Amino acid sequence: MHKKIALLQAIVVESIVRSASAACPDVGGTFTIDGVCNVQTVQSVCPEVTNDAARRGCQDASIKFEDIAGNHYQYDKEYMDGGTVLNDVIAPLPNDAGRITAAADNVANDNVIAWPEYEAREFYEEENYGAVQGNGAHMTNFDLDEGCDLRTVMCCFVDNANGIFDDNTEVCHMDLHAARRSNHVSNGYAYYGAGDESHCVGFSWEDGEESDALKGNALFHISYLYRMEMGYAKNVPGAPMCACIEQMPSVEKASCVNVSGSATFTFTYNGPDDITGTNTADVTYGECGGDDLKTNFAGSGAELAELDNYLVGDGGCEQSSLNFKNDKFLVPTTKQLYVTDEAMWEQWAGYGLLYYPFNRRKYDESLEELDTYLRNYFAESSQPIVYRHCKSCLESHQHIYYKRITAWPSADDQNIADLFLNNWSSTPNNERDVDFNLYSSYEDALNNVDAWSYCNYDGGVGFARDCGPMGYVGSQWINHKHANGPHFSWGFYALKN
Repeated sequence: MHKKIALLQAIVVESIVRSASAACPDVGGTFTIDGVCNVQTVQSVCPEVTNDAARRGCQDASIKFEDIAGNHYQYDKEYMDGGTVLNDVIAPLPNDAGRITAAADNVANDNVIAWPEYEAREFYEEENYGAVQGNGAHMTNFDLDEGCDLRTVMCCFVDNANGIFDDNTEVCHMDLHAARRSNHVSNGYAYYGAGDESHCVGFSWEDGEESDALKGNALFHISYLYRMEMGYAKNVPGAPMCACIEQMPSVEKASCVNVSGSATFTFTYNGPDDITGTNTADVTYGECGGDDLKTNFAGSGAELAELDNYLVGDGGCEQSSLNFKNDKFLVPTTKQLYVTDEAMWEQWAGYGLLYYPFNRRKYDESLEELDTYLRNYFAESSQPIVYRHCKSCLESHQHIYYKRITAWPSADDQNIADLFLNNWSSTPNNERDVDFNLYSSYEDALNNVDAWSYCNYDGGVGFARDCGPMGYVGSQWINHKHANGPHFSWGFYALKN
């Protein structure tokens, strides 16, 4: 809000100065602008030019960003998000990739490349509002009207077509909402583990300075040209590949690119609604004298403090992610969440959060195959124990250990899988304290202590009907075939040898 108020004040003051000292040439005459070309700088020299004509004039006098790859604006958008063929390091380069190299050789050093702005936005605004409303880019990654307050752009890559990767940073976390028009996720957060290869590079600019005038050249350099000359491609999952830094993940650091030089625009005045022009430029690309992106940033103390949220410094991911979670009220729980030890238990069925694959289209056949598997498995097991973990059950029934005492019924008499999943029955040979016992812990089952004292059976439901440690406990059973039980997040496991 303060930014917009300050801009309006500046425009008012500048308009007063222009009206007193600036004048447009006669129709057909020319005027020049050095440095940044935008509505304000055009009108400071020629006040009669309308906002729309000034904005179009600056774009047309520059190399349009959309002309580099030569595709529809949506291609540029998809590339910056990481989703085009050009981002695929395995597929051959598309034929139009040669345009990027041609742009680097022929225009990038002696022309101003305009900041991304597309006719699609103009059409949308004119159709919906009757006139063009703003000066920003249609590509949301670089929309100066809606963000980019830190005047900094960053690209982060996770692959390289040349097989050479400068792993220069760690990725910490990401507010998915900030990049919702790239990842198509309305809300949520992502946290990234250490060790994955990632390379981040960026640039910043100062309003009104040569870095501002040539920021489109810098964007071309770290996005399209980085792919062609250095092979870098693909985005960090959940983030754009390139965007204003407010839409990017927090990382330890990023390397830095800077542009310097001069830019001059020469316009012919055809009337208040029409100016046509060309530009001449001398552009030099550098590496910020070896400084990283944050060190090179020129901004206020408040802006630098904000930038610290995105460039957290070497080893800063852990504390930065913790601060981020605290800001979002994601307080670590004191409750220990149980995770099944996969080295000890072999899963053979499950649903919900503990889902295990099962072919429901051929349910009976799949059940027979599972019975055969379990019989072969238990034949090799020193302890025929079945463990059920039910996340949504009562605390007393979240962990139940079924320990077999007698031999399993034959396959002709009983399907073991069906016994637990759908038809908990006492016959044949499934009586508590005769053929099996139930326990609340693996240690109790192993030592045959504190066995449950109550079980009932039948009723057309699965394990464990209304069995309980001390007596009847209802609604702790499951039903796999019809998925209509009271609990929808459970898994069955067999003890490994």
